[in-house]
Amino acid sequence: MPLLIKRAVVQFVGMRITPWSQRALAFGKGPEELVVLLERLRGTAARLFDLTAHVPLECLSLRTAGTWSVKEHIAHLIHLQDRFEERVEDFIARRPELCWIDLADQDVALAKRRTQPLGDLIEEFRLKRAYFIQRVSDMDPATLRHRAYHACQRISMTPVDMVLYTAEHDDHHLAAIRRILHQD
Repeated sequence: MPLLIKRAVVQFVGMRITPWSQRALAFGKGPEELVVLLERLRGTAARLFDLTAHVPLECLSLRTAGTWSVKEHIAHLIHLQDRFEERVEDFIARRPELCWIDLADQDVALAKRRTQPLGDLIEEFRLKRAYFIQRVSDMDPATLRHRAYHACQRISMTPVDMVLYTAEHDDHHLAAIRRILHQD
């Protein structure tokens, strides 16, 4: 490996992932961006599969230094996907505020999923995500322009913003999984 590339790889490996709560997202994209953002969402299950396909099963449930295991990251994506469905309902009903996503029960839900087969987790995620994508794709133009208040972000957002949020969140967890597996 050439020295310049080797230095870049070493620098990347030393980089930390910005905590999700500290991420700043570029909301405000128009409906014309939706097709590309939905394509990112379609690819998440395949990317999860590619990241984990050749990993020994015992490594997928391993927790280090109190952080989530690979399976827990995937379970978190499934857990949130269920909550995002409620937000789709908020937009379709054109509510002024998006529902609050309560993650109080998440630790119990994630712990239960550590013993599930990886293929089952990825397939469940893929099916739920496909349904979500279909529902967003079916939104009419007026719904896609509707703005609703997102209490966690303290901003009003459109369905396109919600999809951007979801895509960025997926990428955040894919990067965390890659880091766990030392594939960065």
